[in-house]
Amino acid sequence: MKVIELSDEQYAILEAAARKGHETLDQLIARMVDGLADAEGPIYYTDEQFLRALGADDEEIAELSPIANADE
Repeated sequence: MKVIELSDEQYAILEAAARKGHETLDQLIARMVDGLADAEGPIYYTDEQFLRALGADDEEIAELSPIANADE
């Protein structure tokens, strides 16, 4: 088993995305890893692209953007 450390902000973003998709955090991460394992899987260059791929709308992205950009 490997451990990945996330900032509180990063964890909150993933947690919110999982809730939005009616998934557990484990399910969301497994789906993300499965997508990456596919050679033709998507690549997201911005947080907004990633959140939209998870089904977030403009309001949710606006709500999560301050959290995502807190480290910048």
